[in-house]
Amino acid sequence: MADLNGAPSPQQNNLMLQLAYSRALEMAQFQAGFLARTAHELRSPLNKAISLHQMILEGLCDDPQEEQEFVAEAQAASLKLLEYLDFLIRISKIEIGRVVPSLQAVSVADTFEEVKAMTHLQATDRNLRLQVELPNGDVQVWADPTWLRNVLTMLVEIAIDSCDRGIIHLTYDADSPLEACHIIMTDDRPAQAWQEPIGLSAVGDFDLEDKLSSSLRMGVVKTMLQTMKGTLTLLSTPDLQGHQPTRLQIALSRHMQS
Repeated sequence: MADLNGAPSPQQNNLMLQLAYSRALEMAQFQAGFLARTAHELRSPLNKAISLHQMILEGLCDDPQEEQEFVAEAQAASLKLLEYLDFLIRISKIEIGRVVPSLQAVSVADTFEEVKAMTHLQATDRNLRLQVELPNGDVQVWADPTWLRNVLTMLVEIAIDSCDRGIIHLTYDADSPLEACHIIMTDDRPAQAWQEPIGLSAVGDFDLEDKLSSSLRMGVVKTMLQTMKGTLTLLSTPDLQGHQPTRLQIALSRHMQS
C-alpha cells in the first residue's frame, strides 16, 4: 500500500524493482539470442565469398571463363552480405533511438489495402489464399504509416514462406478495447513455425534467394512495434496434428478522433 502522502510503500517499490529487473533480463536474453543468430546468418554469404576466392587463388578453375564465373558469384554473395548488414544497421539505429517513428493517425483499412497489394501475388504463387478483411468504419491507429505497413507485410511474408497450405487471414478485432487497436493474423502452419529454435543449425550452402530467417525477421517486427509502443502476442499455435491455426495479435494505441 502507499503511505499517507501517496508515495509507494517499500513492498510496492520492491515489486516494481523486481518487475524492472525481470524485463531487463528478458531483453538482455533476447538481444543475446538475436546477436547470435545474426552472426550465424551472416556467415553463409561470407563463407561463400571466401570459398570462391580460395578456389581462384589455389588455381582450381578449369579456364578463365570459370574463374570469371567464380568472381561474379563471390561478388553476388558479398553484395548479399552488404544487404544483410545494411538491414541490421537500420535495426540497431532504431534500438538506440537514432531512427524514430513518425507517430500519427493511420488508417487501418488503407494500410491493409497496401499490405494486400504487396503480398497477394506471393501468396498466389505458393497456392495460398490471402484474405484481408477491412474494418467497419474509419478505424485509426497511432503509428508510423511506413513502419506499420512494413511490420504487417513482413509478418504476412513470413507466413507465406513457411506455409504450405491453407489461408492467411488478416483482420481487425472489432472487440478491441476502446483505447487500443488489435490486429489479428491467422494462418495454417505447423506448430513449430513461430517457435524460437533452441540451437543454431549448421551453416548450409548459400543461395542468393535466401532470406533472413523467420526468427530474425520476427525480432525486427518486435523491435519496430516496441518503438511504436505496441506489442506482438502469440495467441495460439496448432497442436501436433495441426488442428488449430496460428493466431498473432498486434496491439497498438487507437487514435481517438475528436
